[in-house]
Formats: sequence, C-alpha cells, structure tokens
Amino acid sequence: MDLHVRNEGETLAKNSIENTALRLRAVLEVLAAEDPSAERRISRGEVLSAAVTRVPLTGSEAELLASGAARGERALSNASSKLVKAGWITKEGRAGWSITASGRQALQDFPDTADLLAAMNGKAPAAAPPAASADVEEVIEGALQEAAAVPGIPPEHHGAHEGAELPEPSFPQPDAVVIAGNMGSALGRADWDPAGLQLTFDRSDELWKLTADLPAGHYEYKVALDGSWDENYGQHGHRDGANMNMVHDGGPLTFLYDHATHTVVTKPDVSA
Repeated sequence: MDLHVRNEGETLAKNSIENTALRLRAVLEVLAAEDPSAERRISRGEVLSAAVTRVPLTGSEAELLASGAARGERALSNASSKLVKAGWITKEGRAGWSITASGRQALQDFPDTADLLAAMNGKAPAAAPPAASADVEEVIEGALQEAAAVPGIPPEHHGAHEGAELPEPSFPQPDAVVIAGNMGSALGRADWDPAGLQLTFDRSDELWKLTADLPAGHYEYKVALDGSWDENYGQHGHRDGANMNMVHDGGPLTFLYDHATHTVVTKPDVSA
C-alpha cells in the first residue's frame, strides 16, 4: 500500500486512518524543511495547518466537533504524540515544534509511509526498512485508531461517579482550565483572574466546560491553564494570542474548551 503524498496535494489514501498517516509523514516533512539554525521554530498551529494543506480533510474528517475544530485536525493533533514518543519530534510549547536527528533519519530510512508508521509504532527495525507485510494496515490502524475519533462513554458514566472505572483521556490534559476575562466580576470573581472561573473536564467528549448565567454585555477573555498566565490561549487557539471577543444578550452560556486544539466555543451562539 503506497501512502506517499503527491506534490499536487492529492492523496492515494481515502479513509481517515490512511489520511492521518499521510499527515503524520507531512508533519515530519514540514519540520525537516525548517532551518534548524533559525531563531524562531515553527508553531504547532503552523505545522498542523501545513499538514492538512498537503493532505486535505475529506468526508467526515471535515465535520466540526463541539470545540469548533475539525475531526481530522483533532485526530492529527492526537496522533502527533506518537511522533514524540518515537523520539522523532519535540514539542516545546511556546518555543514551537522541531524534528530530531532520529526523525530526519526515519524519513530517509522509510520512504513508504506504511513502513514509516510501522517503525513509529515499534513494529520495524530503526535502521532499515522492513519488508512489506500483509498486516501493515493493522499496524497503522493500531497506531492511529485511538486518534481517529473521540472515545464514547455511556451517558450514565458522565461526570464523576464514585467507584466508576472511566478510561483515561486519550492525550494529556492540564490540571486546571480557567476562562479569564472581564466577565469575572459579573460572576462573583475578579476580572482577568487566571485561577477564577474554572471549567470542569468531561471525559465523555474530552472537553472542558463551564455554564454561567452571564449578564448582557461585550466581553473579552482568554483561556489560562493551571492557575497562571504562564500558558494561555487566545483567538484561534494561539498561545499568548489576542483576546477572544463576544457580545452576549444575557442568560445562560456554556464555554467549551478543547485542549487538543486550544480553542473555545460557546453555546448558545454569540456574535463577535
């Protein structure tokens, strides 16, 4: 099975698992093209955007999740953790992403994407390409299936239940997520307090949520993690990005934060 990305942006794979595999290779290629001596490293958002441009979202991959992110984009974000585990890329938060010497070598050693993904998943020797195997698709599926869809949990397991055995999140989550903005004082907290309006993590869809009865007004806010401004996200999920803005008519409003994309959406809809 040939999973090479064509220069014209076409893909030879049709299903979401194959597409995610292609995008993982594209992540390595994008990072390998960066100048290692450059002062600025490419950001997470730039890497994922470039990979999706090379291998466009198709079908259900383009469906938007509750967080506002496309399903295929979230799958890629989740699956990229396997590149870190393999020692092929590093993610240094604000400093950006970069490829390691092992990652560059893997691109050379495994020109076929199926073999590359097999090696990433620990199923192939690191020094030489493996012979094509009949179960290579199973290897790719094993590496990527967990990222292709958000795991479901029966409604009776939503929230915290004493003694319930809930699956661990599919990727690491922060200890605390806060909506920090000029609505704090309207809800009994200080404005712009990074430890104020805390969201609750819902394992059923892996979103952080907060519902509040918010007075009518124009509001600005950001997401602050773990009780400080050291790590915060603004518009379009950009770290240290511009404030998010909304005009609210008054009444209950739910904030939903997706840590896979660092984006926030609100329900009911608001106008910016």
